[in-house]
Amino acid sequence: MEFKELLAPVRLEDGMLVCNQMALGEPDASGRAGVVPNGKTKKVPADTVIAAVGEKVPTDFYESCGIHVDSKGRALVSEHLETNLPGVYVIGDGLYGPSLVVKGMAQAIKAAENIAGKPIAPDKNEPVSKEAIRARKGILKEPGSEPEADRCLGCSTVCENCVDVCPNRANIAVQVPGMDMAQIIHVDDMCNECGNCKSFCPYASAPYQDKFTLFADEAAMADSKNEGFTVLDKEALKCRVRYLGEEFVWEKGQQDGRLFEGLQRLIEAVVVDYGYLM
Repeated sequence: MEFKELLAPVRLEDGMLVCNQMALGEPDASGRAGVVPNGKTKKVPADTVIAAVGEKVPTDFYESCGIHVDSKGRALVSEHLETNLPGVYVIGDGLYGPSLVVKGMAQAIKAAENIAGKPIAPDKNEPVSKEAIRARKGILKEPGSEPEADRCLGCSTVCENCVDVCPNRANIAVQVPGMDMAQIIHVDDMCNECGNCKSFCPYASAPYQDKFTLFADEAAMADSKNEGFTVLDKEALKCRVRYLGEEFVWEKGQQDGRLFEGLQRLIEAVVVDYGYLM
């Protein structure tokens, strides 16, 4: 097998794949160099060509429709995959770019269930206790005669990798009353953006950017693009919140539809039970 880099296929003619030769351009905001044509072409002998088409998130289309996007141009969605436009959902490759079919299927089910207001498929997962999953953490030995699946940490039940690998403890697992799984909160003031949580996340996420974030004050919040909140009045449980690209002031007991119940309960749990973070 031979890899030919910096070639952009243009057309197939007379058994030759005609390609534009490319050169590395200036680095973009992320530090990654782009590619630009250098004005030359090259022909590669080919009797069969298999096209692998990469999908891209249609950022311009989303923005033209009034859908808020993050710094990467991806649609901002709630836990149910609903955008800031009520009734408009984004799933699959249109949400995070090219990925696995099963992820798109899972997201389709989640969105459909939220639209229908009820489960649309039976749950086939066999329940596993949190204690059993936690006991498997840190064990690197081969499973031996046991099934390979027995090493699974059951991310659908307990997923706290970003908490375990953060050297600054900037990701915190918050126990929210009434919620079975712990909810991860990111503490902006404790993060040095080392990227450990991104490297170890099984969901190809960057928790230090994607998780709901606790900010020390309004200035810190303004200096970040993360979704999250800062506490304005602890006693009244009054906060400035950024959610789905919108900023507003929320106070406990306020029901204006912009902040769904799960996040309200998460904020209250952080303020009441995790006051040492503020």
